[in-house]
Amino acid sequence: MFTKTLPIIFTYTKLFSQLEAGIFIVGLFLLVYFYTPAVKSSWRDCSANGWYQTLYSAWLGESSLWRAFWPFFVLVNIILYYIDYRAMSETYTIASWKTVHGMLLLPIWWWIRSVWLCSQNTRFKLLSSVARTLTLCLILEFILRFYISTQMPQTFFDCRLLTLEYGDCV
Repeated sequence: MFTKTLPIIFTYTKLFSQLEAGIFIVGLFLLVYFYTPAVKSSWRDCSANGWYQTLYSAWLGESSLWRAFWPFFVLVNIILYYIDYRAMSETYTIASWKTVHGMLLLPIWWWIRSVWLCSQNTRFKLLSSVARTLTLCLILEFILRFYISTQMPQTFFDCRLLTLEYGDCV
């Protein structure tokens, strides 16, 4: 997350500075921390059988936080890194790049809901606050990616190679 978007924002725009971004993230974390409910001390992890039951128990908030958070967090960051690599190596067009983002919207909705519902199922309130903050950071990442793709695509894509979609780069 933020491996390509923040350097582009800091280098090519004056949208916000590094200090402002840091203050915003710390403020967001503190806000989330104070509004995160206390962890359930009586909660016990009961493993689900199979992928469907694991996904379903996370959707209902009955899974442990690490089972709801880590697998998808790693997967979505691998996907974002891969599509950025393909865009930078000029093998993805803007439309392909946006299509992959669109395909991630429903799984991200599942992930955000699951993490927020499962955030009480951990030992420490700090871990649940960090997980909730990272879900909000993913939303911010997608907003920045949309901004970059619509307002300054020439910073991310080689527009000379896009003959069919040149209008996206203007």
